[in-house]
Amino acid sequence: MRNLLIVLCLSLLAAGCGFKPRASLAVATELGPVAVSASDRFSPLARDLAAALTRAGAEPAVEGEPASTLKLLRERRSSRPLTYERGAGVREYEITYEVEFELRAADGSVRVPRQRVELSRDYTYDARGAIGSPAEERLLDEELRRGMVAAVMRRLDAALRAD
Repeated sequence: MRNLLIVLCLSLLAAGCGFKPRASLAVATELGPVAVSASDRFSPLARDLAAALTRAGAEPAVEGEPASTLKLLRERRSSRPLTYERGAGVREYEITYEVEFELRAADGSVRVPRQRVELSRDYTYDARGAIGSPAEERLLDEELRRGMVAAVMRRLDAALRAD
């Protein structure tokens, strides 16, 4: 009984402060089948976005049939030094991942206008432990790609809910 009372009080406190669980992402059903297109046929981001759209309820496009298209207009990854140590050696790098996209309906009308999303992460580079740095950079790239998928999906969800 005491545990039930504690759970009830915590629930009331959470509701009173405005907390609510994040709604699941849902793609508008009127979109019909959705295809993801990118200039790079083997883009990991395009593959991951197609999977995320399917998980969100979108029907995958069938070759040769009309479909809405999520176009990845630009996908760019860059890195730059952030800080230097004595002797002009780089101490920290920043990796930036930038994507521009738009969503067009099967009839060619723009459902979500061109948008740009940019994510960045920084990491410390240790010249003495340089063997681990490429692996760390690959992990950061994967993390940025997962973050980009989530960011694009949130943008699509918000824009489609506003329609």
